[in-house]
Amino acid sequence: QMCIRDSLYFISLYFLVSSHNKGLQTISIYYITMKKNILSAILFFLCLGSYAQEARLLRFPHIQGDKIVFSYAGDLYSVSANGGTARRLTSHPGYEMFPRISPDGKHIAFTGQYDGNTEVFVIPVEGGEPRRLTFTATLGRDDLGDRMGPNNIVIGWTPDSKNILYRTRQYTFNDFTGQLMLVPVEGANRKRFH
Repeated sequence: QMCIRDSLYFISLYFLVSSHNKGLQTISIYYITMKKNILSAILFFLCLGSYAQEARLLRFPHIQGDKIVFSYAGDLYSVSANGGTARRLTSHPGYEMFPRISPDGKHIAFTGQYDGNTEVFVIPVEGGEPRRLTFTATLGRDDLGDRMGPNNIVIGWTPDSKNILYRTRQYTFNDFTGQLMLVPVEGANRKRFH
């Protein structure tokens, strides 16, 4: 508020001084009016920028208990539900998205795109080396920009925290449909979700 008040004071002072100049012609009045509008816009946006906090694209948030996990710039971060500083959990050059915290709060399952494939991974809730749980061939439409979303999207967990529910297009002939599958956290054989 102080910045806006000061800029308005500066603008009114500028016009008060400008209006006392007796030799103004029509062109110079137009020039001053245009200059006034530009100056007002610049000061407004400068003041607005000083009040606005930096906004970033935080995607795919998930909350479980007192933890929030989300994707930012292709990596996973966690933060307390009470606020605080977010902590980076992954740092692979690949893209990580759709994080889901297990009901017991011990693991985070997510969809990761490493080495060209989009697969289901799991890490401890504190972070660490991702462990790959699915192994599928890269699909022709397995692109992050695909409007149907990438393949192997993590949906959630079973209530006992032993299986991860995900949507895959591996077994369909139509790229617009998918099947729900379960994969155990231990990485054993996956099965269809009924």
